[in-house]
Amino acid sequence: MPIQKVDADIIIARALRLFKERGYQATSMADIGAACGLLKGSIYHHFPSKEVLALAAMDYVQTYFSEHVFHHAYASDLNPQRKLKLLIKASETYFLGSKGGCLMGNLALETVDVLPQFGKVIKRYFDDWAKALAHILRAKFPLKQARRLAKQSVAEIQGAIMMMRVYKTSECFLLANRRLLGMLAD
Repeated sequence: MPIQKVDADIIIARALRLFKERGYQATSMADIGAACGLLKGSIYHHFPSKEVLALAAMDYVQTYFSEHVFHHAYASDLNPQRKLKLLIKASETYFLGSKGGCLMGNLALETVDVLPQFGKVIKRYFDDWAKALAHILRAKFPLKQARRLAKQSVAEIQGAIMMMRVYKTSECFLLANRRLLGMLAD
């Protein structure tokens, strides 16, 4: 059997999936090694600890959302409704296309009080999401109200993602996104 070349990106992707599906505490480095077809010790050649690997997975998610989801909010050639539709479509593609819900939401519940370094990264993710939504909602609402509605929307969507995982249906998630879209309706 040929030896598979496993690089840091593959390790991050597989760890991310396991962290989303099992949680941080329930995922061991041995689990991640097995998912990569490696011995646990081989993971340490790329990442000195599970914390460092989880931070790399969170950084991957942050970058992905910045480049593929949140950036729609800042497209100067689109109207606010189109920006919001594209942002929502991109987030639905991500969350409906993978198991385990939201890595950042899951890790927030599990680790924010125990691993403060995770809290900073998780907060930045939610802040960026709220800023992107507030930027769009500014077309209809004063800044302070747009910011409040954006944070409230992120909270509702995160709760809906959790409900989607618990009830195995996307109904609440899709409804939360429709409600957000309705904020820009005339």
